[in-house]
Parts: sequence; structure tokens; C-alpha cells
Amino acid sequence: MTTDDENIRWLAGKEIPITTKGDIYGRNWKVEDYESVLFSILQREYEKNLIYLAVKQNHTSVRDISKFTGIDLLKISYLMSDMEKKQKIEFTGMKDRKPVFAAL
Repeated sequence: MTTDDENIRWLAGKEIPITTKGDIYGRNWKVEDYESVLFSILQREYEKNLIYLAVKQNHTSVRDISKFTGIDLLKISYLMSDMEKKQKIEFTGMKDRKPVFAAL
């Protein structure tokens, strides 16, 4: 999967201007600090893609997704909430008292 997040493309394109001239508030950024922020955002996007692929492969509960991806349960819940808002996945009901999701 690839990213369709506009923020990542924007951040990648602004690295050189921001690390050489500073941001719009006049703050200077070290390359290492900027890349740390960019890496954090890329990590989050990667994990959301792993979750999406897990759901597509019928790992529909948070625990199943965690076992498949190795991502912490709390982080999965947090990321899935964001994915629901962006209409990547949806809550489809309950099975054995566990929420079940589907990819859109």
C-alpha cells in the first residue's frame, strides 16, 4: 500500500526549506528534529496500513489485528478511530462481545 496522506507529501516537500530557512514562525529546525517528526508520522501511517491489510484479510477484532500486526491494543484502537473518521474501515457489529470491523 502507498500513502495518500497529503500531510506526508507536504512535509517531505518542505524539509529543505524548513531546515535551511526555518518555519513560518521563524523557528530554526535541525535536520534530525525534522526527520524525527517525519518518521513519527510515517510510522503512524505504516501502522494504519498494516491494520487496514489485517482487516482486509479477515482479522476483524482488535485482538486479532494485534496478533497479526504486533501493534499494541491501545494503539490499534486509537488508530482505528482515526481510520473510521477517514472512512477506511467501519464498525460492523459485535461478535462474541467483541467489536468487529470491515475495510471499506
